[in-house]
Amino acid sequence: MIHWMILSTLATGLFYGLYCLTLRRDRWLQLSIVYLATTLWFSIVFPWFTLPENLATASQKVIPTEGYMMTLDEIDISANAASHAIDLTDIHLIGIALCLGFLLVQLGGQTVTIIRLRRKHTVYKAADGFNIPRKASLILLDEDTAPYSFFNQIVVGTHGLNDNELRCILAHESYHVSHNHTYDLLAAWLLCCGAWFNPFAWLIMREIRTVHEFQADAASIGACGREDYLHLLYRQATGTGYGHITNNFKSINLKKRIVMMNKTKTRFGAWKVLVALPVVALLTMVGCKPATEKAVDQEEIPFEYSGEDKSAPMDADTDQVFQVVEVNPEFPGGMEALIKYLSENIKYPEQAKKDKTQGKVYISFVVEKDGSVADAKVLRGIGGGCDEEALRVVNAMPKWTPGKQRNTPVRVQFNLPVAFKLQ
Repeated sequence: MIHWMILSTLATGLFYGLYCLTLRRDRWLQLSIVYLATTLWFSIVFPWFTLPENLATASQKVIPTEGYMMTLDEIDISANAASHAIDLTDIHLIGIALCLGFLLVQLGGQTVTIIRLRRKHTVYKAADGFNIPRKASLILLDEDTAPYSFFNQIVVGTHGLNDNELRCILAHESYHVSHNHTYDLLAAWLLCCGAWFNPFAWLIMREIRTVHEFQADAASIGACGREDYLHLLYRQATGTGYGHITNNFKSINLKKRIVMMNKTKTRFGAWKVLVALPVVALLTMVGCKPATEKAVDQEEIPFEYSGEDKSAPMDADTDQVFQVVEVNPEFPGGMEALIKYLSENIKYPEQAKKDKTQGKVYISFVVEKDGSVADAKVLRGIGGGCDEEALRVVNAMPKWTPGKQRNTPVRVQFNLPVAFKLQ
């Protein structure tokens, strides 16, 4: 969990910084939306991607694919420790619940407001002579209410507006409706709820709202003229807006909107987005899960005998370490006894309790011809003293019944996952 939080925050911060240095200062508005939405989604989910094995870095390939894998996940052999502290996953889920609750309150409140307005006022459509999208509904209020759109609903307070100003506002809000900007904001909200701890995710969502307004401004200028539209913006520059999931006519800083309206697209502005590609490649190589990790979940790794004559007797003096044999080694008492041994002997390290370290430690060892355990080593650890504790317990195992190949005791390699969980 902490690995995902750090990586996603770092990635989002990098992409947001690149945006501020490049596209934010340019008038490539649709490209900005694509960049912001794509990088926000990528930053949140990329740590969960699986990197193809041929692209994985050497540092990621930490689990050998050789050896017989004992899969004991179906039976809990975890080292347990009582803990009254709230787990990081629980904190994350609480944060998500709070964010979703706040979002639902906004959606519900705005929906109730729209329903009440539709009951009290006349609802107009494009067929009534208004220049709005066919799917849109227009509610005109004879009061000083800030214009806004919510999904396909447009609400405009007409108090003090002349016909040309009303035409400008309808052009602005119609652009929001026709381009489904409320759905864009809702999708960004949901992503931010999943990464509520990430400040850059919320900043990117704010930038998406800002670019939405820039796009609607550009459409409005074409409908009613630059001078009239700027005059209207000055008049609408004060007042109280609606919630963040609406597209409010005056919700964005007036100075930013005027500056953007006076800008033109730079000739090579679209190429600026290419600076993000090396960042994507670097984050993918560093942060994605290597495909080799999947090998540790296999119950058994296939083994080829390469044409070996199975009828020939085994050399009893061979020191070859086998991965798969005809008769597997067995812990005294069988699998249940091994599970009991691990559960009773593993002690949760105090440092791991303090740091709330959890996860699986993978131990590799060889069952010798006489059944003793040798060459035990950590394939992948989690730190906090858990690696050493798992290694200690494996090295202290009693002798196994040795594995056999052609009725001859042989050396057999095992990979054993030991799970540490705080409860």
